[in-house]
Amino acid sequence: MKTNFNQIPNDPDTIILFQQQGVFDDIPACYQSWLFDGIRGESIIFRKKDLQNRKDTDLINKVKASKLVQTCSQITLSRNPPDYLFINFNIVLE
Repeated sequence: MKTNFNQIPNDPDTIILFQQQGVFDDIPACYQSWLFDGIRGESIIFRKKDLQNRKDTDLINKVKASKLVQTCSQITLSRNPPDYLFINFNIVLE
């Protein structure tokens, strides 16, 4: 069953530059590149219901090990109630 990512919440001032749905580590996911208030970043977004028994630290480590994340990039995790978990990376000031 395909996970629906059509309802991902975002701030009205956020510009989504690119979005692609797919799978990350066998979990349905959505990749976004975005721009907000002079800050450019990227996120991998998961639906909470697809993360059964997955630890946040394990997800962060897998994202960090991927080729998407620049070597010196900090990674943050945020939850957007009620349904989404965002792992954010490659954040730079424009």
